[in-house]
Amino acid sequence: MMRLMIGPLLAMFLLAGCLPYSTGAADEALQTVSSTLPQPEPQDRLLIESFLNQDADLPVSVEGEHHLTWWSWSDQTGSNWPDDDAKARKGQLGIETEAMTVYNEQQDMAVAEALQLEQSVLELQGSIQLVYDDEGGIAIHLPVELTPRVNLSDDTVLSIFITEDRAVDHHGRVAHHLVRDMMPQVGFSVEAKNTTETTWIVPSTHLEAAGVNFDEEPHGWHITLAFFGDLEGGEESRLLALYTTPVPTSWDGTTIGDFFVPAFLLVLCLVIASGAVMGSFKREKGMPRIDAQWTSQDPPVLQFRVVAGTQPLSLNGCSAAEPWSIRGGFKRVKISAGHKREFAIRFKRSESSDCHVSLNVEVEELGSWTQYLRLPSAEEALRSVQINTEKATDGGEA
Repeated sequence: MMRLMIGPLLAMFLLAGCLPYSTGAADEALQTVSSTLPQPEPQDRLLIESFLNQDADLPVSVEGEHHLTWWSWSDQTGSNWPDDDAKARKGQLGIETEAMTVYNEQQDMAVAEALQLEQSVLELQGSIQLVYDDEGGIAIHLPVELTPRVNLSDDTVLSIFITEDRAVDHHGRVAHHLVRDMMPQVGFSVEAKNTTETTWIVPSTHLEAAGVNFDEEPHGWHITLAFFGDLEGGEESRLLALYTTPVPTSWDGTTIGDFFVPAFLLVLCLVIASGAVMGSFKREKGMPRIDAQWTSQDPPVLQFRVVAGTQPLSLNGCSAAEPWSIRGGFKRVKISAGHKREFAIRFKRSESSDCHVSLNVEVEELGSWTQYLRLPSAEEALRSVQINTEKATDGGEA
């Protein structure tokens, strides 16, 4: 009974030891998480916006610039990614093609570079705050002071973009820097040396409708502030200023003093952990190693190599996420301790997207679970093998 209690006790102590501790303003910390607005990006850095096709492929890839991606195909594909803002953005930019990339709102990169300003034309100071609003959800507040250094055109506008670093929809599509929410702001002075003090707000209802939930997923988000317009008298659409930073989390602003009490608890944990570590070593040695690599593209064939650890195991099932489909059934595979086994899985046809495979693994004394492997398409993997040395996708230890 005492051995069974070690795991839960260790988990509770480690959780307490890893969280920052503060004796003051505890309630306030629950209400607001904030960070200071960053310095602006260099004037010669481009804001690149790419509108994905229905396969979520980038039309172009440009290194070293700030990239945003848009998805506008949920009605056609049934994806759970929001697409209302992407359609609105297409309308703003006059885009009618399926997939396209714009540079500082210009369809020609050379034009965008020619319109870049050499000097900063505005100053922006303030912070980004995550605040529980009256709706009970988390809203973004940006209390700021904005001061133009020169007179700007009357049509100067700020676009606030909330992006997800790596987004995956329920069909398995993957997009990086996907714009989840966009909100324009125009309520500020464009006159030189005239400071506007205001708070821009992205309501929680707005974020929830865009699939942004900071409670469930506090990490992996960025906020981008892009000012577009021209100098007074100008009629071009220029990128006047660009700011980008991760959305703040509860770890931002943590100091070493916040960890004094957790450090004491952590020392206590070490005594309890010593017994648990021995059990962990036994579990690690009992784990199998699973490797997979493509051996054929047409038809696509995936070759598995499974090496058992110190415990016998069985593979009870295998499945693939759409659009990939396995040809035929899967026969149960048993492997004795310390032995290896190779077998092949055939697919009905080759797909251009990554292949997500799930193996049902059962190890004696350690239990059963589903092991997930993600592989590039057969065409991509085999082409890479021809160009470079032979590579295999490694599922790692289960």
